[in-house]
Amino acid sequence: MPWGLDLSDHDFHNVGQYLQYADSGRARSPLRSQDNGKFKTPTLRNIALTAPYMHNGSMATLEEVIEHFASGGLPHANRDPEMRSFALTSEERPDLIAFLNALTDDRSLDQVP
Repeated sequence: MPWGLDLSDHDFHNVGQYLQYADSGRARSPLRSQDNGKFKTPTLRNIALTAPYMHNGSMATLEEVIEHFASGGLPHANRDPEMRSFALTSEERPDLIAFLNALTDDRSLDQVP
């Protein structure tokens, strides 16, 4: 998976946030059912400044997002095969949050490439 300076693969993924999506995501165009629930991967740059998270703003904190990804998501038919559960120790969780916060640029968001 190629990641550029903006730390995104610029692809569309279903991360198992819901079993039924109110917004069909990528499936709206070109109306392909296999794209239901897929949304574009956002950049990780300045992620600490861009809450709320997820395609619909349903997660207020990075901790909530990490918990969702650690759970592996819900078993939606189009869930990305890379979505699988994992465990983080009590030391790794704050380390991951610190890493994500370290991706914050000192430039304003409108100046970041």
